[in-house]
Amino acid sequence: MADVESKTVHAQEHEQRNDSIYAEKAEVSDFKASAIEAENAEHNMTVLQAVRAYPMASFWAFVVSLQRR
Repeated sequence: MADVESKTVHAQEHEQRNDSIYAEKAEVSDFKASAIEAENAEHNMTVLQAVRAYPMASFWAFVVSLQRR
């Protein structure tokens, strides 16, 4: 009887590991899809929209562009 219970517990643990692997892969694909969507949104921004969305990055780019060599 203990042998059967041991096999059942082992099978359940194996199934849980498989479920977690599939869940992890699903999360990665969700992150990838979100990143692609965000990248496309940024590429479609006008200059004014980009400056409003990223004011410090825009300021930094402006300051660096003024430097002389």
